[in-house]
Amino acid sequence: MGGLLEGLFLARVNAMTDKKAAFTAKASPKDGTTGDPLPLKEWGLKNYIDVAHELRWMRQTAKDVSGVLRDNRNCIHPQKELSHGLSLDSNDTAMFWPVFSTLADQIIGSAKSPKA
Repeated sequence: MGGLLEGLFLARVNAMTDKKAAFTAKASPKDGTTGDPLPLKEWGLKNYIDVAHELRWMRQTAKDVSGVLRDNRNCIHPQKELSHGLSLDSNDTAMFWPVFSTLADQIIGSAKSPKA
């Protein structure tokens, strides 16, 4: 679901007629040397979440909860799962699905607003 969320953010940015707002947002990731915004292919889920919140595509509560989804997304990597003693099962997936659905509704809804 974290991968779906990241894909949704990418689609949302790419749907913008003028992408300037995304790249000039304070939260957009910057090159450490030049200070220029990084290209989208170098953004991570955290970057998308922070920019989406700044651009009012999602509310604060959604931003906070999306961090949990982001952190658990990283558990799909076998080494992290083993080293942290984590194990996700279908109950976890069932719990995360409504979170993803709410986030998706907010992001998609933001594209329908006049400020999109």
